[in-house]
Amino acid sequence: MNSDFMSEQEVMQEIGKARTALWRLRKCHGFPSPVLTHPARYSRKAVQRWIESGGVNRAV
Repeated sequence: MNSDFMSEQEVMQEIGKARTALWRLRKCHGFPSPVLTHPARYSRKAVQRWIESGGVNRAV
């Protein structure tokens, strides 16, 4: 499935982090917030941009 949205599970698999780490990444490293909350859905483009810009190592 390659839609504009990623489930929280897909995001966790993509970046190799657990759910609690997603919260920490949002708070401290500029990771995109979910665009929908119940169930959580993330913008595929925003997640890819975050990864391509260096992820946790990007300049803030």
